[in-house]
Amino acid sequence: MAITAEESKLISIFIQTLLYGAYSVLFIITCWVLVAKRPHGHPINMTMFSIALIMFTLATMHIAVNYTRIIKAFVIFKDEPGGPGAFFNQLSEFTQIFGSTIYIAQTLVGDSVVLLRAYLVWGKRFYVIAFPTLLLFGSTVTGGGILYSFAKVEPQAEIFVVELSQWIVSFFSMTLATNIICTALVAYRIWYINIRSVSFSGKSLRPIMLLVIESGAIYSATLTSLLILYKTQSWFQYVLLDAISAIVGLVFSMIIVRIGLGLTSVSGESGDFGKVSTFRTTDPTVLCGSKATGIGEKTIEEFVASDRSGSPTNTGSYADSRSRNGSFGKLSAV
Repeated sequence: MAITAEESKLISIFIQTLLYGAYSVLFIITCWVLVAKRPHGHPINMTMFSIALIMFTLATMHIAVNYTRIIKAFVIFKDEPGGPGAFFNQLSEFTQIFGSTIYIAQTLVGDSVVLLRAYLVWGKRFYVIAFPTLLLFGSTVTGGGILYSFAKVEPQAEIFVVELSQWIVSFFSMTLATNIICTALVAYRIWYINIRSVSFSGKSLRPIMLLVIESGAIYSATLTSLLILYKTQSWFQYVLLDAISAIVGLVFSMIIVRIGLGLTSVSGESGDFGKVSTFRTTDPTVLCGSKATGIGEKTIEEFVASDRSGSPTNTGSYADSRSRNGSFGKLSAV
């Protein structure tokens, strides 16, 4: 027996509540990591803190809107013609449009974060992320098209109608492509740097690379399932649609928390928070030329800079880089 719209909404609010609860705990830990666990003397990474706050605010607003819709459907409009199912099919209803706006906004924020991550890991080479940037722009346009179609669609039209499906499929496809491409770019870059560095550092960035891949895979798998469910016109798509609101924030926070607490570090070892994104080398020529001696540290962004310039960075630039990057390196920060 196929699941109905009202059954799907009841299941979705239950699952979304569970995920939101987990996200709330992880959000608190994320704030603690960014504020209390930052290296002594370093300012708060306001970029990451602001993104975390925005994502949590949007997730809170989204679940609040969904609870409002549940109450309206099963309490206020339960005796109206068509019952709760008819209410959920009112695509031009305010809470439907407002909730969809929040979902689209959170999706675009999440896509912007993975785009920023790729941009930084690739040494701020814009040409590397040019195509994903176009996809992000396309997601923004199609997201606007979805909201416009909701407002103009015929009353009682289902969400699977052609006027909507073209915009929705395009939106899901573009955000999925953005995440897959950016995750692949970051993973490849870390792998490339790891190959160059592991021979003299003795430590591997593979655990961090796997963390990035795992995080991207969770979100991409959810999006793929959602797209399939929508194309097959299954009402169960509402379950994944509402779950994504919390998943976006969970995936973002998970990277910060696992690296910030030392749960994922070079060589898979737990270590000091401030040194999670660094690894030591006894090769003096790598850091500051053939006349250097002693043990130094080199962050992933320095390998990026070295790769761009064709020459290694020096210990002075390392200190400057650490000072500029705030609580932890560019990779772990995004």
